[in-house]
Amino acid sequence: MKKRYIFGSAALALLATITLAACGSKTSSSGTGKNIKATITFVDQKTDMHSNGMWKKYIAQFNKEYPNITVKEQALNNYDQTEQTRMSSKNFGDVIAIPAAVAPKDYPNFFSSLGKTKDLEKKYTSLQDRTYKGEQYGLPSEVNANGFVVNWNVFKKAGIDKWPTTTDEFIQDLKTIKTKEPDVTPLYTNYACGWALVDWDFQRSSVAGDPNFDLALAKTDKPFTAGQPMYTIYNTLYTAAKDGLINHDPTTDDWNTSVSQMAQNKVGVMMLATWAVPQVQAQMSSNKDAINVEPFPQKAPDGKTYMLVGGDYNWGVNKNSKNQEAAKDWVNWLVDKSDFAKDNGGMTAMKINPIQLT
Repeated sequence: MKKRYIFGSAALALLATITLAACGSKTSSSGTGKNIKATITFVDQKTDMHSNGMWKKYIAQFNKEYPNITVKEQALNNYDQTEQTRMSSKNFGDVIAIPAAVAPKDYPNFFSSLGKTKDLEKKYTSLQDRTYKGEQYGLPSEVNANGFVVNWNVFKKAGIDKWPTTTDEFIQDLKTIKTKEPDVTPLYTNYACGWALVDWDFQRSSVAGDPNFDLALAKTDKPFTAGQPMYTIYNTLYTAAKDGLINHDPTTDDWNTSVSQMAQNKVGVMMLATWAVPQVQAQMSSNKDAINVEPFPQKAPDGKTYMLVGGDYNWGVNKNSKNQEAAKDWVNWLVDKSDFAKDNGGMTAMKINPIQLT
């Protein structure tokens, strides 16, 4: 099936600079020769790509260019917690997906610099998450749009054919789904896995209509006042839970179950990002285009609807690796040449061709 970006029908503005033209600046630091002989261990969170053979496919493509570099791939369940524990030793993989909880001040303790951020910004977007004191310690595996992953099969069966533009309309739509499709979970929270709740917090800049909202947030002592972005976001989740519009027991919910149930038209929406769309579609036999991503249903003060675009996990190189050049070659190839972003429903971190979303 032809790959495309999977955004919803609502008109959006993107809170990130991703529409710059191609440029010819240098890539991040890497091996200069393709005859390097090395074996590296690559640790990642993409268990689905491990199971379906996609990583083997990528490694085979990489080896056409770097035939003497052997990549041993390991995919971990409960990735962040497991890999952070492994990072207590020096042997935690040559290249890894940097766990979310690693603080910027700790980047130099664990990872090699991939170059100066100011130089890499000429070629890549969304670098802010893994930079420290002007050095770049990770490159985004992909760039995602954060919002609601929506199953339009469910919505249309309930008689809803238009995405809501207010949180009140959103809650009403969930109630309509519950009434007309009692076997469907209107909103699946993925509460038990923890990490999925972060995507609710990511909506703050979109609701505020301000990519620098975090700076203002740091200066207020009443972020949860009614009408403020943080209140709007979390009150929506609270209201859905209070009104019984979420999965029955969120403390025991399961990520794999949520994907399977959405693919079976048993879930209406989940707060995630574009990366989740292909995972749902992969379990569907038909009408895969019914799964897409819609923005948080709240217009910003300027009357526009925004969707935040930002980097996903960043690939980083273990500073203790004995194969620095080979490891950096693998990182550069993944970001610059592989189809990882496209295959996972995102956009490349490279500033290539202009992207327009309407």
